[in-house]
Formats: sequence, C-alpha cells, structure tokens
Amino acid sequence: MRVLILITHGNIGGATNFVYWLAEGLKQKSVEVTVGFGEGDYLKNLLEKAGINFVNFKWLKRTHNPIYNLFFIKEFKKYLDNNRFDVCHFNSTNTLFGAIAAKLSKNKTKNIFTFHGLSILDPNYKKNYFLKIIYWLVFKFLLLFIDTPVFVCKANLETAKKLHLVKNGAVIYNGIPEPKFLSRDEARNFFANNLSIEIKDKFVIGSIGRLDYSKNYEFLIKNFSEILKIKPNAICIIIGEGPERKKYEKLIKKLGLETKFFLLGEKQNAPQYMKGFDLFVLPSRYEGLSLTLIEALFAQIPILASDVGGNKEIVGKENIFPNDFNGFLEKISSYTSAKKENINFIISQMIKNYNIFYSSSSSNFSH
Repeated sequence: MRVLILITHGNIGGATNFVYWLAEGLKQKSVEVTVGFGEGDYLKNLLEKAGINFVNFKWLKRTHNPIYNLFFIKEFKKYLDNNRFDVCHFNSTNTLFGAIAAKLSKNKTKNIFTFHGLSILDPNYKKNYFLKIIYWLVFKFLLLFIDTPVFVCKANLETAKKLHLVKNGAVIYNGIPEPKFLSRDEARNFFANNLSIEIKDKFVIGSIGRLDYSKNYEFLIKNFSEILKIKPNAICIIIGEGPERKKYEKLIKKLGLETKFFLLGEKQNAPQYMKGFDLFVLPSRYEGLSLTLIEALFAQIPILASDVGGNKEIVGKENIFPNDFNGFLEKISSYTSAKKENINFIISQMIKNYNIFYSSSSSNFSH
C-alpha cells in the first residue's frame, strides 16, 4: 500500500509533528509512505534523518489567494499522474485543494482529510463572520472530493455535524511518542538564563503554542493582575512565536507586566522544558486535540485548559475551566494534576488506527 500524506508547510508546529510521527510509524509497519509539503526545513530535516520519502510543492502555501490554490491543483495533478498512490491523506486547509487534483488524475486515489480542529469554522471563532461564511462554502465544496473525513476528537465531529459540514466521519485521536523532559531544575535554569530573571521562588505559569488568535494568550495577559492577587509570586512564560507577538508585547507593556509576563519565542523541542512549569495553561478559543496538552500530561504537571475541542476528552472535566475568567480564577485556586494513567492517545494507537483505516479504505476502493 502506498500512502501520500500532505501538510501545507514543514515549519515547527503541532500538525507538522503529527505528520512526521505518523509517517515514521507507518514506515515501521512497512507502509510505503511519502510526505508532501510546501516550504519549511524543519520537517524536511526530520524526514531526511528518518529516511522517509518527501516531495516539495512550489504552490502549496498557507494563503487565502485562490490563484495559488489553482496552481497547486495543477501541480499536484501532474505529480499524481506520474506517481501512483492508494491513499492521499490531507492534513490542512490548503492541502484540501489537492483532493480535486486527486479525483481528476488518471491515477485515482482514496482521499482522506483529517480535521485537526475546525479553525475559522469553530463556533468560538468570532473574528470575521464574512470570512467564516466563505470558509464554510469552500469546505463544503472541497469535501465533495473527500471519501472520508477524520476528526481528532468527538467534540469536533459533533460540531461539524451541527454545522451541516459533514453527515458523518471517523474519530482517530492524536498520538505522540513519550517525550523526554529536562528535570525541573534544568528547565527553570534555562528560563532564568534565557530571560535574565530570578526564578527560584517563582510560581511559573506556562504554555507552549503559536502566538495567534486561536490560542488566546491575551486572556492571560489581560487578567494577570487578578492572578497575582491569588499567586503574588506568579510569573507567566509562553514558548512560541506567531503573528500576535507585537500585539501581546504592547499589551504587556501597557499593563506594566514586563517583569511578570514573558514571551520566550520559538524553541526547538519546546516540550522538554515543561517540568519547569508549576502550572500548564491552555486558554484556547478553539482546539482539535492539542498535542502540547498531551505532552503536559506526560510531564505530570498541573493543567488547566479551556472547555473547547477535545480538551475535556484528554484531561477530564476536573482540569477544565469555563470559558470566562471568573471560572478560571476559581480553578486556579484548586488545580490538580491530570493523571498520566488516563492517557490512551499514545503514538502506537494512532499509527495502528490509521494503518487499519488506510487498509480498509483502499481495499474498498477501485482505481
């Protein structure tokens, strides 16, 4: 069986790691797997080290420009006409245009699309309703070329049904290989050295994620003075980079939090520093199934996460706060550690489920 897994770019990120782990696991199970993506050396380097085939597509980009998408359809059709695959597995919005090419190609494939979250289509997205309508129409059209949609949590599947986006779909939870962590002292020394701060007696609230609208870190910044009333020695460290950085920096300065709230930037293998956190917080407006949340479970540190996407399915309701700050304050006073024993989203299960899913899908599909 030959499987082609596609993602828009190969830069550092949760979805990028997901694609790499999936490809690596499938290769170990003797599946002939190729990974396709646009720009980004991070994924390229991982695949080269693992000896996994990959292909770069010039016109596969994170964009709203339909011209780029049309050129990608043409480019992808040409590639499929010359390379036969049983399954094409699409993993991001812009890759989904490739499903059109897959159906137009002389070498027909079984098309699978994994929703790693609902993004703009999520009910909690309230930034641009006009864009939301356009996205719904585009997705509704592109899903006509998908044989089976896959969701990473039950909550996303049920929401997609309510939105009349799909009639049904499969649920396959994300999995990760068990991370390797630095000790608490090593991680906190890293924070102290990189931020030039004294951290010995601090209560460190931390998170790892992209600095963008979906992750909602302004929720923590705007209300951090209230957190300090409960935890006077608290500081917050966010590991990650993204388009909202300047906005966050201005807000931190405006509120006088320069010695309390820190944006550490993007770091290779960021989860290794998790044990340096006294509390991991994920305040997302919307999610699929957060890989960093699973990593925090493995780190066995206290967790608080917003009640969105698959968060409750991962950590249980006792580690979930209502999507308002009063609810968060109540939870932060009595947080508990989510139990690692409850993790059933390990990498081996994900690989097994996708392998079975690919096999059953392709066996019922004629070229």
